[in-house]
Amino acid sequence: MSSEKDDLRRMRVLGAQLHQHNFRYHILDDPQISDAEYDRLLRELQQLEKHYPESIDPDSPSHKVGATWEPEDFVADRLPPVEHAVPMLSLENAMAPEELQEWLNRVRKGLELDDDAPDPPMTVEYKFDGVAVSILYEDGVLVQAATRGDGFTGEEVTSAVRTIRSVPGLLRGETPPTTIELRGEAILKTADFEALNAARGDDENLFANPRNAAAGTLRQLDPRIAAQRPLDVIIYGVGQQHGIDLRSQQDLFEMLPRWGFDATPFFRKASSGEELLSLYEDVLESRGELPFEIDGLVIKVDGAKLREKLGMRARSPRWAVALKFPPHQETTRLLDIQVQVGRTGALTPVAHLEPVQIGGVTVSRAGLHNPKEIERKGLMIGDTVVVQRAGDVIPQVVKPVESLRDGSEQEFHFPKTCPVCDEPVWYPEEEVIPHCQNLQCPDQIRGRIEHFAARRALDIDGLGEKLIDQLVSEGMVKTPSDLYRLETARVATLDRMAQKSAENLIAALEQTKQRPFARLLHALGIRHVGERVAELIVESQHDIDTLMSASVETLEQIDEVGPAIAASVTDFFSRESVRQEIESLRDAGLKMKAEGSARATDAEGPLSGLTVVITGTLPNLSRDEAKDVIIAAGGKVTASVSKSTDLLLAGDKAGSKLEKAEKLGVEVIDEDQLRQRISDAQAP
Repeated sequence: MSSEKDDLRRMRVLGAQLHQHNFRYHILDDPQISDAEYDRLLRELQQLEKHYPESIDPDSPSHKVGATWEPEDFVADRLPPVEHAVPMLSLENAMAPEELQEWLNRVRKGLELDDDAPDPPMTVEYKFDGVAVSILYEDGVLVQAATRGDGFTGEEVTSAVRTIRSVPGLLRGETPPTTIELRGEAILKTADFEALNAARGDDENLFANPRNAAAGTLRQLDPRIAAQRPLDVIIYGVGQQHGIDLRSQQDLFEMLPRWGFDATPFFRKASSGEELLSLYEDVLESRGELPFEIDGLVIKVDGAKLREKLGMRARSPRWAVALKFPPHQETTRLLDIQVQVGRTGALTPVAHLEPVQIGGVTVSRAGLHNPKEIERKGLMIGDTVVVQRAGDVIPQVVKPVESLRDGSEQEFHFPKTCPVCDEPVWYPEEEVIPHCQNLQCPDQIRGRIEHFAARRALDIDGLGEKLIDQLVSEGMVKTPSDLYRLETARVATLDRMAQKSAENLIAALEQTKQRPFARLLHALGIRHVGERVAELIVESQHDIDTLMSASVETLEQIDEVGPAIAASVTDFFSRESVRQEIESLRDAGLKMKAEGSARATDAEGPLSGLTVVITGTLPNLSRDEAKDVIIAAGGKVTASVSKSTDLLLAGDKAGSKLEKAEKLGVEVIDEDQLRQRISDAQAP
């Protein structure tokens, strides 16, 4: 006899199944079951709802007749947001075989492999040129689909994904997992893309490439339009999973056909860098014969334990890399070179090009990095140049076609004064990028404010480029702290602003006072300090005053913080203007101390005042869990062994850190000894 828990789960499954069948019958005109089978499922749901009336879903199919889809259902400014339970990270790129070897060397180091040890097992797949999607199944029923978005929050595209023939609405098999989130790439095959463009005719805008067509199709809120476009989804990974444990790529790819998905078109195993390069050459040679577009190979270390040991960066896993194919190239004219001023004062030359199509995208500008780069390539204004999209994304000027010069070309001379404020250009020692040192340079101010307000920084809603430009031009804002002195009445007088929009901006600024300290640190725009580094620094230093007084040597002890980052941070906080700005932001009420985390507390405990380094694989704790235990006990965790290290927590395959600790006379303990030390100190 079934339990109440089983009955309620069955109600939820039946509701999702009936919604799916309604959708296919009434919207797609493509039913998957007979009317009799549909009636049987509906009657079963109705019987359960009689027993549990308090648990009836207000949106239950038993309360609806068929499935309606009115125009207002798919007319909206944007798709609903979906937060990913497991972040959809992007991949590190290797643009050439040499960079692949560099990645493999980092993997070997992360796994602490000896020089004579073989490379770890790896898998190889196509890198499809499409749109990343996440498809969530509960009890075998497709309940939600979303785009990658920024990796943490995407857009819901459930209705569009349900129209894709290669995506089953119900997983096959008798016992589907409780929850399985499948990640894949939505693609449009080359022939289907060409047919789609041909059908659109001269009166409609043509899609630039299959990727754009796939993205446009997914964002259709009218599923009937999406259903007319033959998208496919190729599954390549897993997000959250419950009721199943897919530990390797092979486990996943063996399961997909059983659930009703197409088998992956390319999957190989490799055990060395040589095998990887051989596969790369083979696929590169046959790339043009494929029925869909790929722009490289995805290489992954195989096995959950190895991946856990390698861990993640802020935006990408350390255990995977995308080995990109050589980019497409075209020729065009270099019309001009103009110099832009960034938020740090860096002067960057930009090539203005005669527009050219490269891989379906119109390119009219390309970065030239620095004056030395222009000199090295021998570029002249008026040249015919070779342009490529590096990684099929970022436009680059490769070289001039010197044989086509006719004498009308002109040399480019880098300006000696800032093109915005006319202050002298400064060349820092041992650097190739010139700078404008005038902190009041309008373009620098704009850049700093834009960075401060950016989504991944303090995320100031409503503060876009145009409004920032007005605030700077009117002299209302010169530093980020000036934002918190803005008055509603004055803001309301600006172009395209009014009382309500001005009030909204002031309210949005007020909300930023609740942002975590790490977000503020990132927003300050310190050179080399992005989101991930800001979080690591805050975990170590806890508050702004401790950080401002930290030495280069102290900062270098932080995991992933090297000499360049440490020097940049100490130099930044040594400036009087920066310290004044910090005080202004403090007075405005922004958070200057980490809160709500075990890593961000000045805990007193058995390890107070001790610096601990972790190495090797611990029997019961992950690295992060061990860090939390140590910090909760009052200790401090650093990345490398030095004279200031008090304890080395060592597990299996401890490697070079253990050797260095023994040479320096550092006390070495294992996990059991760590627990015992903490337990003894806490005993009454």
